[in-house]
Amino acid sequence: MTADFATLGIDALLDAYAHGDTTPIDVLAASRARIAAYDETLNAIVTVIGERADKSAEEAARRWEAGTPRPLEGVPFGVKDVLDVAGERTTAGSRLHADRVATQTATVVRRAEAAGAVLVAKEGTTEFAIGGPWNPLNGPVRNPWDTTRWSGGSSSGSGAALAARYYPISIGSDAGGSIRVPSAWCGLTGLKPTLGAVPRTGAVPLSPTTETVGPMSRSAADTARLFQVIRGHDNLDPRSQHYPTQVGDAPWPPKNVTIGIPDSYFFDVCDDAVKEGYDAFVDVLRQAGARTTPIRLPSAGLAQAVGYQVLFTEAAVTHAEHAGRLGDYDPVLLQRMHAGLLTSAADYLRALQFRHELQLELADAFRDVDVIALPATPSTAPDLDELTVDINGQKLPLYEAQSRSTMLCNLSGVPGLVLPTGHDAQGCPTSIQLVVPPFQEDVALTLALGFQELTNVHCTLPRLLEK
Repeated sequence: MTADFATLGIDALLDAYAHGDTTPIDVLAASRARIAAYDETLNAIVTVIGERADKSAEEAARRWEAGTPRPLEGVPFGVKDVLDVAGERTTAGSRLHADRVATQTATVVRRAEAAGAVLVAKEGTTEFAIGGPWNPLNGPVRNPWDTTRWSGGSSSGSGAALAARYYPISIGSDAGGSIRVPSAWCGLTGLKPTLGAVPRTGAVPLSPTTETVGPMSRSAADTARLFQVIRGHDNLDPRSQHYPTQVGDAPWPPKNVTIGIPDSYFFDVCDDAVKEGYDAFVDVLRQAGARTTPIRLPSAGLAQAVGYQVLFTEAAVTHAEHAGRLGDYDPVLLQRMHAGLLTSAADYLRALQFRHELQLELADAFRDVDVIALPATPSTAPDLDELTVDINGQKLPLYEAQSRSTMLCNLSGVPGLVLPTGHDAQGCPTSIQLVVPPFQEDVALTLALGFQELTNVHCTLPRLLEK
């Protein structure tokens, strides 16, 4: 029965350890067995961790026997392959880094391991977390809900691995939706934290002013637990911030919570199934006591374009050192860096001014509401061969649609939490995004937890696992 234990969430797994129903060593073996069973199809994993994982599982087993478990003792987890792990490759999905072996371990990985978690695998990503689905080094990552579709990016492997129940938690990164888009398309609960709330030390650099590191899982409870472990200041990260020890009472039941419902931009391009899931979430929260009120975000329509301009420009500067190896890059990444190189100093400064205006606009909105609810993505997962999304029977290019709601948070620096709300006619997940003020992640997580306690959408198995 050990194969079932790898599929459990954190609390259930810790309970199983406490009652002697299984051991961290057995669960590590079960996790590896799931990878062996499903990953030839999904291609979610770049590296299965060997000796390091064995030693961590053995230490976790000793601690459970001694009665001294740590908060995540024996819980298996994965990390996106842009995070360094000493002695292991960090390819960042690129031929330029195909043989790069890390000499140090990323702060977030060290924090998870210090809490007792067992690192099982490094997960696939688009090239340097900004390329296209068809990764030139490792290939595409397929979606467990429908293997003809993409899992999303750039935390592609993280999304597929969690949905396929390889393990309960993972750590990804997000510069324009890279945690939240795969979470939306794989039926997960993923958090892009406040800029600087989680240190990026040991992450392959991309865009210093838009990118964050954050937790992913299949439930708000597990995402919250991992977030508590990895967040907080790190002296080695110049953009790291001290996380407030008091961030206010988490609102459940949400009788004093006001949810902002935005104007038409976010629904102008939105599949009916996504909108139905959105409405279902809002209805559950209303019935639990929350209030709703309409809000306007006049700058939202420009946030995706301006956010990409900032991201591509910063990425181009970051990767200037590789200018002599342009032929080794993913064509999508090359196109995006080229766009960044064409950005003038004046245009970049105008983009930063727009960021400031957007931040003021959001701050004004948050005077009247506690959380803003947006469709996470305008569609369910895209077709991998065509790179299109289906919105009410109309096919649109993937890149025009995927970050329509998510880039708002990266450009402004505020947190965004994605969680599943239902399924479309083909059985693929729909999701909602909860946007909250800086350092108010716990508000969004508690609302998500309450919703998940009242519904079971997040417990549905992907099609691949039903066979």
